[in-house]
Amino acid sequence: MRQTIGLILGLFIILACIRRSGVEITEIVATDTAGWAYDVALDGDRLYVSDRQGGFLVYQPSSVLKQPRVYHPVREVISLAPNSGEPLLASRFEGLVVVSADGRVQARYANGDIANAVVTRGDLAFVAYGLHGLVIARLAKDSIKVLSELPSPGWSHDVKLSREQALLADWKYGLRVVDIHDPGRPAEIAALASPATAIVVSVCDSGGKRVAAIADGHAGVALADLDDSGHPRLLGRNGLGLNPAALPHPESGGWAHSVAWGGRYLFVANWKRGLAVLDAGDLHNPRVIREIPTNGTALGVKAERQPDGSWLVFLADGEAGVKIYRFHE
Repeated sequence: MRQTIGLILGLFIILACIRRSGVEITEIVATDTAGWAYDVALDGDRLYVSDRQGGFLVYQPSSVLKQPRVYHPVREVISLAPNSGEPLLASRFEGLVVVSADGRVQARYANGDIANAVVTRGDLAFVAYGLHGLVIARLAKDSIKVLSELPSPGWSHDVKLSREQALLADWKYGLRVVDIHDPGRPAEIAALASPATAIVVSVCDSGGKRVAAIADGHAGVALADLDDSGHPRLLGRNGLGLNPAALPHPESGGWAHSVAWGGRYLFVANWKRGLAVLDAGDLHNPRVIREIPTNGTALGVKAERQPDGSWLVFLADGEAGVKIYRFHE
């Protein structure tokens, strides 16, 4: 959110501040939602929140303390792509749904599986669609036309795009890299196994070097570089003190559910343990430098650089709603 820093920081009282060794993270916003805040997406000066039972919410910086615009066109919104103001929703029960800027349903597609995550590029949608793996569709004003499917040997939970490749967090199968230069014929390039459950992936592409960070459930966070062809190589891992053999969706404790890059740092939504901050300056040995407890279930996280060099960190905290932090060295 390019204009967020001046607008938000001018509006909000500092609620919490943790400072040590020159690194500061400050909670500047905490706001509840009707459902469980599951994921966040950034689009210009708007913050979109997938609120599961509460539909989806759209915040603008000047109205974060006020009521956001709330839309509930389908049940169980897990994730969404802003899609130039006409969001494409990934719903647990209703598949993919395109809605207008005022929240009216324009098109639907369902295949009986769970649409876990979606990203768009132009008029194409790329969906992590459970056992159906990667689903690629073309979007029109009133239609969603599936172009191809690449079924999963695991269970596709997240998808991100990097160059002409789609990176999927594919549950127990791990990180899956797929060639998408021909959307009608996606082809798997390689995979990197997970010792637990690959849930979300975030990609840093800087100076020609690509590094994927994988939220690996009870295995913590893994870092892998990607060569030009897309083959991943494990660089390092931080287990966050978790047990890789533990079961998913724990009733208490940590479970790395989402991860976002912020320069050399990683922000991890760590289930019942809140937000973790890792210094990944040494890619072979990422270190936890902060753990910020929250009163919800940390499920989704995004970060965005601000003009002053700081980062805004947006956390979907489940039953506790949305939190926004400011982070800087």
